[in-house]
Amino acid sequence: MRARHRPRARRRPCHDRGVSLHVTEVRDPVEAFDRAGAFLAARPERHNIGLTVLEQDRLGRLGGCSWIVEDRAQVVGYALQSPPGRLLGLAQMDDEVVRALADAVPAGLPGVIGDAAGAATFAGRYAERHHVGATPASPGRLYALRALTPVATAPGRLRAADTRDRDLLVEWSIAFGDDTGTGREHAEQAVDWKLATGLCWIWEDTGPVAMTASAPPAAGVARVQSVYTPDEHRRHGYATACVEHVSRVLTGRGLRCVLFTQLENPTANAIYRRLGYEPITEWLAYEFSPGGGPPGGGPAGGGDGGAAGG
Repeated sequence: MRARHRPRARRRPCHDRGVSLHVTEVRDPVEAFDRAGAFLAARPERHNIGLTVLEQDRLGRLGGCSWIVEDRAQVVGYALQSPPGRLLGLAQMDDEVVRALADAVPAGLPGVIGDAAGAATFAGRYAERHHVGATPASPGRLYALRALTPVATAPGRLRAADTRDRDLLVEWSIAFGDDTGTGREHAEQAVDWKLATGLCWIWEDTGPVAMTASAPPAAGVARVQSVYTPDEHRRHGYATACVEHVSRVLTGRGLRCVLFTQLENPTANAIYRRLGYEPITEWLAYEFSPGGGPPGGGPAGGGDGGAAGG
């Protein structure tokens, strides 16, 4: 049997800290996790999105590329583009580390997303280096649950979704992507994965009226996502009920909960604050466009985006 070939990592020296700072491009997700997993897990709430996407890469589902920044063999920064063609996602790191990444990542990125300060630093450096325009887009906020407050009053009950719900969940996932601008191209794949892992739920009230899901837990943290209520069932509090009850399920398993939402959605942000979620960082995306013209299309996303409907 032939041994599996692993792409060789490429190492690039950087100079913000003299010769001690190095950026390595890594296309093997197993190697990337082995080298950067501890760095990401040291801040498991803030790095939850990166951890879960990298874990999916390890299972062979997404593909993509990581960049790891080391200072004297210690990991001090990380970035991941996965699936290919999506925005580059940044871990939280010092400004000089972000600049080193921007110098090392090759031209051709569609954009970058991360904590607001880091994304702005990367976008400014990268745009200048590669002579592209950088347009801010999709401001968001990452929340962490501190103490769950029961506020839901919607009739009905939460139940785990199963394969009989697949067609409905795909339909709702496509609508969620359209509503939030997070994309629809991986809807079927995402639904199949959530059903297989038991991480998707439906709110029932004389029939299915809303859904929510969780990303696979990473370093003891689960991210509530894909909170969606179709138009005809909105304004009954179903989204609030979904998030409250799923948060209770996850914390009952000994997990901490986080969720990501768009700042342009006041309904979702108000729901999460009432339930006991507190903001821990603001997020911002920048889209790059050749020659400084307006970018085409909306920002890439990972299926979060916040609640669509109430």
